Amino acid sequence: MSYNKGEDEILIKSFLSGDRKSFDAIINKYKNLVFNISIKMLGNYEEALDISQDIFIKLYGSLKNFKFESQFSTYLYRITMNFCKNRLISLHRRRKKETFSLDDSIAAESGGIKREVKSNRPNPRQILDEKEYKNVILQAVNTLKTEYKQIIVLKDIEGLKYEEISDVLNIDLGTVRSRLHRARCSLRIKLEGISL
Repeated sequence: MSYNKGEDEILIKSFLSGDRKSFDAIINKYKNLVFNISIKMLGNYEEALDISQDIFIKLYGSLKNFKFESQFSTYLYRITMNFCKNRLISLHRRRKKETFSLDDSIAAESGGIKREVKSNRPNPRQILDEKEYKNVILQAVNTLKTEYKQIIVLKDIEGLKYEEISDVLNIDLGTVRSRLHRARCSLRIKLEGISL
């Protein structure tokens, strides 16, 4: 998706000069981007909603620090990825301390990624097959190490260019390429033997 740098600059400067409606316009413009990245990184609908709100609250207070040296969308991708990475660490620690029943795990899965996968195909069987296929892939992506998950989500799901990913994750271009290669290899191994 392409975002208009000039429009973003106008909205940000307007907000910084006191027009609170400009921040509402920023939220409306970017809420889907933030939510979609969050759900793909976290794999849970409620967590993605919660963290999306946290991201915009953080953005509200920190927008004065944006220097217009990069695109605003890159800046927002970076904030979103950092929040998701921190939430994954927090969730991992919390899960280590908790014990779940099998019923809780099933309930948690039913509220997760399946809500976001959509298809406009008229054939119900094709719709079901496509949802199952996407769900299997997203579940496999969710089992990757965080650094691999970030690369897969940004490149293969969001379609960012290598340079944009380098800016978002603050890593060298060569690191982006090598990490993406390792992430795809790891994902391919996880998907081998799964009949789709």
